Amino acid sequence: MLEAMQVTIAEMAAAREARAMAQMTLLGRHKGAVVVCLTMNIAGPVKMNRRIEQAFDWGLSEVRAVLAPQKLHFSHAIREKTGPEAIFCVEGDAMEIKRRLCALEDGQDVGRLLDIDVLYGLGEKVSRTELGLSARKCLLCDQPAPVCARSRAHSVEELRARTEQIIRAHFEREFARRVGETAQQALLFEVAVSPKPGLVDRLNAGAHADMDLFTFMQSACALGEYFEACARTGLAFREKMPQACFGALRVPGLLAEAKMLRATKGVNTHKGAVFSLGIYCAALGMGFDGERSDPDAALLRCAEMTRSQMDEELAAIAAREAATFGERHYQKTGAGGVRAEAAAGFPSVREAGLPRLRRALECGLSINDAGLCTLVALMAHTQDTNAVRRGGEAGAKRLMQRAEELDAQIACALERGELDADALRREMTCWDQEMTAQGISPGGSADMLALTLLSQLLTQNHRE
Repeated sequence: MLEAMQVTIAEMAAAREARAMAQMTLLGRHKGAVVVCLTMNIAGPVKMNRRIEQAFDWGLSEVRAVLAPQKLHFSHAIREKTGPEAIFCVEGDAMEIKRRLCALEDGQDVGRLLDIDVLYGLGEKVSRTELGLSARKCLLCDQPAPVCARSRAHSVEELRARTEQIIRAHFEREFARRVGETAQQALLFEVAVSPKPGLVDRLNAGAHADMDLFTFMQSACALGEYFEACARTGLAFREKMPQACFGALRVPGLLAEAKMLRATKGVNTHKGAVFSLGIYCAALGMGFDGERSDPDAALLRCAEMTRSQMDEELAAIAAREAATFGERHYQKTGAGGVRAEAAAGFPSVREAGLPRLRRALECGLSINDAGLCTLVALMAHTQDTNAVRRGGEAGAKRLMQRAEELDAQIACALERGELDADALRREMTCWDQEMTAQGISPGGSADMLALTLLSQLLTQNHRE
C-alpha cells in the first residue's frame, strides 16, 4: 500500500528528474506556452497517504478552476509513493498565472501545503519575489519556510502533526459549510415544490395570510449559518455522548428562531425546521469520518441524541397543565408531534419520505413532481399537529385519509412506471384549493419534506 511506504532520497531525486524532463518536453512541444506543476509540501519520508491525497485532490480541483480560462494543451496527474503530482500546459502570461496561483497558495491554511511552480520559455521559473510577494511562511512559526528548512528548526514529527491538523481542520470546515448550504437548499426546494395543498409554494400562499414565497426565501437565507453551526457542533461532539450534543443545540436554536423572526418581520416560517433540520445537521457532524457522513445513519443518530430528553419533556407535559395547543393535543391523543418524530429517528422520513422520493426520482420524475409524491406519502404517515391546530381533529383526519388514498394510487403508478405527472399536479391543485378554503395547512409534513429533501441531496453528494 502507498500509505505504508516510505521513500528514499534516491527515489525523490528520480521523481524530480522525471518531473523536470516532462516540463522541458512540454515547453519544447508547445512554444510560448506555460507549464504549471502541482506537488505537495510534505515533511518526512512518507509522501502519500489518504489524507495527503485528499488535500491534493482539493488542490487539483482549485488549480483547474484557476486555469480554466486558459487554453489547455495538456494535463496529467499521478499518485505515486513519492507524492501526488499534476502537470498542465496552457497558453497565457506566466506572471499573471503565477500571481493567481500564489493567491490560491496563500488563501487558506490547506493552500500552504500546495507547491505550485510556473515555468515558461526555456524552463525559467517564476518566483514569488518577481511578483513582489514575500517568501512562504513556515507551517509552525512566522519565519520564512526556507529559513526554517535550512536550519532544521522543527522536527519532522512536529511538521507532520501540523500537516495532519491543517488537512483535518480544512475538510471539517468544508463539510460543515456544505451541510449548511444543502440545508438551506432543501428549505428552498421545499417551498418551491408546487402545487402543495394548503401550503406556501410558487403558485400561492395556500392557507396562510401572513406569509408567501418571498417570506420563506428570506427565512431560508437567514438560517444557512445556523445549520452550518449545527454541523460544527456535531463535529465537536464526535467523541462525546449524543445527548450532550443535543443539549448544546438549545441556545443556537433559540438564536436561530430569533434571527428567522427578524428576517420575516415576526412570521413563523421555519420554527419546526430549525428544530428538526438542526438536529439532523448535528447528527451528520457526529458521523463525519474525515471525508463523508452517512445521511441515512444520521437519521437514526437523531434518536440517540434526543430520545431521553424528548421522553422527559413528553412525560412532563403529560403531568402538568397544558400551556399550548401542542401540549393539549398530546395530553388528549398521545401524539407527540415533532418531538416524538425526533426521538424515534424521524421514521416518517426513513419509512415513507425517502423511499417515495427515491422511487419517484428513479422513475424519471422531476424534483418538483417527486417532491409532490413525497409530500403525499408524508401526509399519509405523519401525525401533523399543525393540521390539527388549523383544521381540528376531524379536518386533520380527513386530510390523512385523503393522503392515504392518493399515496396508494401513487405507489401503484410508480411501481408500474406509469405515473401521470400532469394528472398528479391537477389533483394537487384541486386539493390545494379545498385546503386553502378550509384554512388547513399541513406544516409538519412540509418540515418533514424539507428534511427528506436534505437527506436525499446529501445522499447524492455522498455517492458522488
